[in-house]
Amino acid sequence: MQPKKKRSISLTQYIISLIIIAIVASGATVAVFGIYSRKEATQLRGSSIQSIDYLNQVIKMAYFDKVDDQKLIDGALKGMVEALDDPYSSYFSKSEAKDFDDSISGSFEGIGAVMTMQDGVPTIAEPPIKGSPAEKAQLRANDKILKINDKKVSDKSLNDVVKEVRGKKGSTVKLEVARDKEVFNVEIKRDKIPVESVKSNIDKNHKNIGYIDIKSFNDTTSDEFNKAIESLEKEGAKGLIIDVRGNPGGILPQVEEITSRFLRNGETIVQFEDRNKKESKDTASEQLDEGKKINLPTVLLVDQDSASASEIMAAALKDSGRFDVVGTKTFGKGTVQSLIPLGDQGEAKLTISKWLTPKGQWIHKKGVEPTVDVEYPEYLKNRMIDTSKTYREGMISDDVKIINSDLQALGYQVDGKSDTYTNTTKTAVSEFQEKEDLTVTGEVDKDTAVKIVESVINYWKANDTQYQKAMDLVLEKVK
Repeated sequence: MQPKKKRSISLTQYIISLIIIAIVASGATVAVFGIYSRKEATQLRGSSIQSIDYLNQVIKMAYFDKVDDQKLIDGALKGMVEALDDPYSSYFSKSEAKDFDDSISGSFEGIGAVMTMQDGVPTIAEPPIKGSPAEKAQLRANDKILKINDKKVSDKSLNDVVKEVRGKKGSTVKLEVARDKEVFNVEIKRDKIPVESVKSNIDKNHKNIGYIDIKSFNDTTSDEFNKAIESLEKEGAKGLIIDVRGNPGGILPQVEEITSRFLRNGETIVQFEDRNKKESKDTASEQLDEGKKINLPTVLLVDQDSASASEIMAAALKDSGRFDVVGTKTFGKGTVQSLIPLGDQGEAKLTISKWLTPKGQWIHKKGVEPTVDVEYPEYLKNRMIDTSKTYREGMISDDVKIINSDLQALGYQVDGKSDTYTNTTKTAVSEFQEKEDLTVTGEVDKDTAVKIVESVINYWKANDTQYQKAMDLVLEKVK
């Protein structure tokens, strides 16, 4: 009797089994895959799958070197998702999935930016986490990472890039960044990206106005927000300013729970439209907010880095007609992603629907317009000064223009639009260095550049015209 042959499982069979595991493991995933008809499922098992399976077998048998089965699986799964050409859909290997889950529900050390691959180039996928090193370094969504610590990343996987960018708190990483047609270097000090997503306080000049800063919408944001409201009301708050500027978004149920507290039961928070144009909506309800409605006059602050869940909140409050939204037009991310567990192989983040405002608008790549437009001053739109160079009299460059712009914002008598390091610039730099207890050279080295940027940020915090406008509006409504 011949011994029984071991039944080999093809790569495609394995992938299909992972999909089945995902369906069993996640109720939310059933809805995602339930949109496929039985006919489509039959076609899936046809020639296309056979081609994938055939190539898998050929690679294993004919490739000149040893083959890592796990890399083949990761490559196949990753390739399917990348073929969607959607910057918000991603495949995460097991280690990448852990990192991503940590960014949603736990703390981690790094720079606070979510990255994806676009045309083979590591790219900042969405606005950096509020208050993170990446935000302080003025990185933006769609910035492309060309080098890490002077080494090209063109041949690296996304997982390897993320590992190199991350690191211990206090350590630094140097990035070469491409933004539109400009290429520049930035050195970023890594830090702990906190779990805490909500901060609050009573305004120091108006003791009856509470301020709540929502940095992101993670697993604990709704609970943190509720505690903040309770604390502010005990301190005498009669009006609120809620700040989602720089908030890249997060988990849908969290923003729905918070937004529901400001709306009347039955009012629409957000609508959805799937691939078949089928629409649904989520409305304010006691189930979401436990009947804890907020009846205080409230103004919402937004900017160009308020994305996704932040935009859902902004649109819902704006469309209700009872709230002012102050700042600039938001980012414009109008799609919803679902995390699909893939057994031991990590997970996929897949775009499953559009989301629409209560009035039925799709804001994707358009953003939510504020009810009161207050632009940022020009100096805040500058990128970070390239700290790998020293700038001195006679130099002409875009970085020198940024230096002049920043110095002018701080009150020094220089031409903020000039890209030339003049004697006037040198004098202003010397005065700045003396004021900040730096070595007086009249040249902008790394320490001086970092201090200039830090001073500009602090100046804005003390002269935040968007916040001041929000304060004026909420004070008008407070009895």
